[in-house]
Amino acid sequence: MNEKIKYQIIMQGTTSKNVTKTCKEFGISRTIYYQWYNAYNKHGMEGLAEKERKPVMPNKVDKRTENLILKYVAKFPEDGPKRIYYELQDEGVKVGESGIYNVLRRNGLSKREQRESYAKEMKEKKGQNREIRKTHGGKERQKLLDYKMKNPKNAYPGYMCQQSIHYMGVFPKIGRVYQYVIYDVYSRLGLVKLYNRKSTIHFIDFMNFKIIPLMKTLHFEIDNLVTNKSREFTTNWDRGNHKYTEFLHKNNINQVAFTAKNKEIFQPLEAFVAVLTKEFYQPAWADDTIDSFELLEKRLHEFLRHYNFSRVITDGPNQGQIPSDVVLGYTGQQETLPLWLFTRR
Repeated sequence: MNEKIKYQIIMQGTTSKNVTKTCKEFGISRTIYYQWYNAYNKHGMEGLAEKERKPVMPNKVDKRTENLILKYVAKFPEDGPKRIYYELQDEGVKVGESGIYNVLRRNGLSKREQRESYAKEMKEKKGQNREIRKTHGGKERQKLLDYKMKNPKNAYPGYMCQQSIHYMGVFPKIGRVYQYVIYDVYSRLGLVKLYNRKSTIHFIDFMNFKIIPLMKTLHFEIDNLVTNKSREFTTNWDRGNHKYTEFLHKNNINQVAFTAKNKEIFQPLEAFVAVLTKEFYQPAWADDTIDSFELLEKRLHEFLRHYNFSRVITDGPNQGQIPSDVVLGYTGQQETLPLWLFTRR
């Protein structure tokens, strides 16, 4: 297929919001679709053009790539060569599956039990090194974040937004539902989009088609975007380049990643999700009229319209206001229409 046909397929999948159906129609896999999608996002039409294929030498792996493979194994010993190949490819590391297998075999890590033993050894060694640093007065520092916004200078919309993926279950007549969320802690404005699986590419899509346009329209900036350290958001091994981190950097959004153990930091986001679960998803689960993914998302947007534009905040510094008014007041907007246009997409 030439670049024009590839472009048409990408646009059909994007506009129809049904990649699976588009792939079946054109006889391609979802993997191929997202390879084209990523190439177009990164290089435009040039990224879709046919390139001269060069012979791959899977057995030749440079030292840096070998170190990345070993560091990945130390983090995820349960993954075999095929899974490692896909994950490293997603992070921009160019290495063949056979090359990965040869690195594992050469280091005595071709079997899962060997990799698990290696991971345990590396974890113990890392712990020993941490104790040594503490003994010598070293201190591991994490980027300071006024997550309670105690400093009045940090109490404004956009100072801290939180982002997450939540698996909402297998809905009758619909299938799996994953909820992608961005939540502004100060204003309590919540933006949500639904997908049928977890993927970094979906968050980039969410940001491109909803969040970035909203920010431009309202002159709204996200100073700190707080995520957890899952694979969808950040690289869990040294010197890896995660495409979502790169995307945020290109859009001047500062990412601050914490482990999921930091319950206090993520409490505002979890409270928002709890409201959605109790007041929207539980009734929706039992609603026989919701028979498609599109209808579920439409009903969700109707609920969010009420949440963001009518529901009064009952505690905190903005008690008595509604989330949209807090945002619009800060950005100097007079009408709620622009905000609603983008939150309903």
